[in-house]
Amino acid sequence: MPRVSLGDGNMLPAVGLGLYYTPPGAVAQDIVREALRLGYRHLDTAGFYENEADVGRAVRESGIPREQIHITSKVWPEAEGRWVEDGFAAVLDAVNASVAALGTRADLYLIHWPVNPDQRIEYWLALEEAQRLGLARSIGVSNFGVAHLQQLIDSPRTSVVELHPFLRKDEIEAFCAARGIRLIAYSPLARALRLDHPSLEAAAARHGVSTAQALVLVRWSVQHGYVPLPKSVRSERVAQNVDVFGFELSAQEMAALDALDERLFTEWEEWGQLDPTALP
Repeated sequence: MPRVSLGDGNMLPAVGLGLYYTPPGAVAQDIVREALRLGYRHLDTAGFYENEADVGRAVRESGIPREQIHITSKVWPEAEGRWVEDGFAAVLDAVNASVAALGTRADLYLIHWPVNPDQRIEYWLALEEAQRLGLARSIGVSNFGVAHLQQLIDSPRTSVVELHPFLRKDEIEAFCAARGIRLIAYSPLARALRLDHPSLEAAAARHGVSTAQALVLVRWSVQHGYVPLPKSVRSERVAQNVDVFGFELSAQEMAALDALDERLFTEWEEWGQLDPTALP
């Protein structure tokens, strides 16, 4: 598994296993064990997902040296629907809770969502403190738009957003590229909503890849320099989604896929599929 730089001296595997929607307990433990057996070394969880403890257990039981595995987790202080009086303390408490659940420090820890504009800086300062305390090796943000990123005192080294050919984030990409911020792409398969698109089918047919369109989407992310997080609870899909380093999309194929943007948000339906760049 190739690794890419976060810009802070740390590295992470070029493709990860997304664990959103993965039920806690045996399902999460089994799919993480299988992913590690298949060669994954990058696991993306969050306090909000309620499967951090399962990730930690599967990692410990894998027999793989801990330093070979990258674990990302996240904090969303308002996720429980309560007003947070002390944002700094709430985030630091959440990081400690994640570390306790994982049974190990996080390799990357993120602010999950830029919900409260009055406390974003507090949240970020708390992550800097968590990093100083050794609870997280690297820190970053998730679902932040350019305006949110500009609020932070020091730029994060990592930003996680939904990214696929049907949802480009050119403004965010340009902002991050100019500052050495690595983009991690969740929902890189667009939740399979466009797998029958002719451009995907044509690229898959030309390369003869076994899982066709899904692999083309993951490869598109890799070639853009994003770190995609395909997710599945089916072992055969987990195996297929990471098999993207044996072929390369041509410049013409990349251009055809780049032209597919239709502002297709596939996550956060309960928020009306809001674009986080439009939030205050």
